[in-house]
Amino acid sequence: MASNPRRLLLIAAVLQLVWGLVPSASKFVIDEIPVELYIALRWSISGAIFGIYLCFTRGWKKVSIADVVWVSLLGILGYGVASLGTLYGLKVGGVTNFALMGAVSPVITSLVAMVVLRERPRRLFFITLPISVLGLFLLALGKYQISSVGVVSASVVFILGGYLLEAFVFVFSKRFKAKMSTVQYLAIAQISTAVLLWILQGAVFHQAGSLVQLSFTGLVAAGFVSVVACVLCYAVLYWLLHHIDGHRLALFDGFHTLSATLFGFLFFREPLEPLMLLGGFFVLIALVAGNWPAQEAFSMGEANS
Repeated sequence: MASNPRRLLLIAAVLQLVWGLVPSASKFVIDEIPVELYIALRWSISGAIFGIYLCFTRGWKKVSIADVVWVSLLGILGYGVASLGTLYGLKVGGVTNFALMGAVSPVITSLVAMVVLRERPRRLFFITLPISVLGLFLLALGKYQISSVGVVSASVVFILGGYLLEAFVFVFSKRFKAKMSTVQYLAIAQISTAVLLWILQGAVFHQAGSLVQLSFTGLVAAGFVSVVACVLCYAVLYWLLHHIDGHRLALFDGFHTLSATLFGFLFFREPLEPLMLLGGFFVLIALVAGNWPAQEAFSMGEANS
């Protein structure tokens, strides 16, 4: 399957469509419990699942203490601190605004991948980046028409800061793939994040009692995010990173943006302006153009499959 480029791109697209449900599910949860508590809860569940799986399969591989420390730090930054930024942006601006602001994620991650990993994209990729930026500008402008400058500014700062941290974690994680399995990497990163967040809960936030406020809908939403998004989706994402360059894989966040926007409209009836739809169209065009494989790449993949 790894040798078939079309199949890999299809998997990447489906992954982001499923991931598009996460902002709406998270909104259900953070409407009932504090953001910090929700982050601790979801990484505890997903980290425990990865850890238990490794114990049953005896998949724990001996790695150096330095590698554990580095992976833990990446997890804390990418899953803890970045989640605070993106979820506060979600809480302030709503699902649709969060989803539309997510259009900038492919640009950030792609540029970080090129700088840090020295990836060399085709010339067409540099044409798609300005298109993505144009789409982002139109999305933000459309949000401003139905909101306020304060809401847009606050959500942009939170979300862009979170995505920048996620981008660095995404590309730096590639350096540890030869030293440990994807599951072990995710287990260490997520468990470390959960442990720190629960320590902060006991020492600073004192929010654990709010868990009783979760309704059935909130519990289901938290379970969906923890199991489907934080476990299955992350596992597939890092598996794809073995076969698709980071700068190309990052462009599939555009599908996440469009599907998350649609779910926000369906679940919360959040308004959509024509400029938002136009911006989403540009994001989709950039996504397709940036990932359109060269003919020789298709031929090679088909010959090997």
